[in-house]
Amino acid sequence: MGLDQYAYTRLPDQTLSEVQPKFVWRKHAKLQEFMERLYEARTGEPAGTLNCGELELQAEDIATLQAMVERSELPESPGGFFYGHQFQDESATEYRERDLEFCQWARAVLQTRQKVFYSCWW
Repeated sequence: MGLDQYAYTRLPDQTLSEVQPKFVWRKHAKLQEFMERLYEARTGEPAGTLNCGELELQAEDIATLQAMVERSELPESPGGFFYGHQFQDESATEYRERDLEFCQWARAVLQTRQKVFYSCWW
């Protein structure tokens, strides 16, 4: 068990179960903290409601994420039983190049007017 995270595009009529993720992370606690803070700010809902839900990402979200990854400034996660928070610095280092690859992909997708989504499950 643990935190599984996904990024993808989907057609308006597709359900989450029909989507093929383009990016997958496992127990990337700092990325999850970034996404949860964004989710709370955008929706006003508690972070826990992002579990098995989705967050549509905007170009400015991707720009902020990329800058934080490049400066190694992703926010510390206070933890979650399944998040892998006890090794979050190591995970952020291991996922750094993948995170940057994701940002590049997401920016390109958004330029085509498709939508980019983030989802997680724990």
